[in-house]
Amino acid sequence: MIKPTEHKTTRMPALAILFAAAIALSACTGAPDHGTSPVDPSTPAATASGSTARSNETLMAAARTARDAVGSGTVASVDQDATSWEVLIVAADGTEREVHVAPDGSSVISGPTEHGTDAEDRTENMKHLADAKLDLAGAVSKIVAASPGTITELSLDDHAGVTVWEADVRDAQGVKHEVRIDAASGHVVTNVTGD
Repeated sequence: MIKPTEHKTTRMPALAILFAAAIALSACTGAPDHGTSPVDPSTPAATASGSTARSNETLMAAARTARDAVGSGTVASVDQDATSWEVLIVAADGTEREVHVAPDGSSVISGPTEHGTDAEDRTENMKHLADAKLDLAGAVSKIVAASPGTITELSLDDHAGVTVWEADVRDAQGVKHEVRIDAASGHVVTNVTGD
């Protein structure tokens, strides 16, 4: 039989360990980290909506980082590949600069590199900039509303004579959707499922 004093002595180290574990656990589950670290969509702990929102935030962070590196211009294209975000910035005169940004969107890997933009491409770029009333953030919002998911590619382009924001979106099941919205009005032009 354990005497009352022995019982207290035996339980104190166990209680101290439990108390320390509770403090450590509460520190781990505190306020969420709002940094720019990407959420891996394949991680089981990441919810589909949480990883989607975080991935689209990372796309926007990559665009801001590239724009800041160039110093001026309009983000006309953001494309995710295995090792970086490739971001195209178009200046007011239609010239293009390419910047490669880290996967988490926080830093420049290479660039800005000026493209040898010919006169025809400069004219087309200036037309797109003039026609687009929606900026990148507005386009992301409209596209995700039309087809919820993670945007892996987004660019200003021409479709049947209309300037559009064109996107590849992966839904929570990994299905690809190709979405085009009118760059002036935000109305959905096409929304096609499949590769």
